[in-house]
Amino acid sequence: MQVAVIQFGRSSSGLGGNDYDVLARVAEIQRRNGGTVRVVAHADQDAYGASSAQIERGNFDVSRRRALAVVQQLRALGVPRDRIIAEAASDDEPIYQTSTARGIAANRRAEVFIDF
Repeated sequence: MQVAVIQFGRSSSGLGGNDYDVLARVAEIQRRNGGTVRVVAHADQDAYGASSAQIERGNFDVSRRRALAVVQQLRALGVPRDRIIAEAASDDEPIYQTSTARGIAANRRAEVFIDF
């Protein structure tokens, strides 16, 4: 079950004030109900690089850093390490239109699920 979405700025993996509140709620849900928190982080397709391989590596890296930022905060909030799974999806799973600036920005996200 998807319980949260964290949005990120371009090339960023930093969490903001509201993100901490959202993740605190996720940790609370996990403590009350058990289950495994699954974090799937994404990048946008609005990347520039010297080659497609560099763009691919860069998008994977930023999605990995996003996943790790969310995981680190969940750990700080008391979610046990063995109850968290992190995935870096790069730019392979856009759910918003990639032909608009708003759609591109919305694809810079980490989806948070709790699997029971």
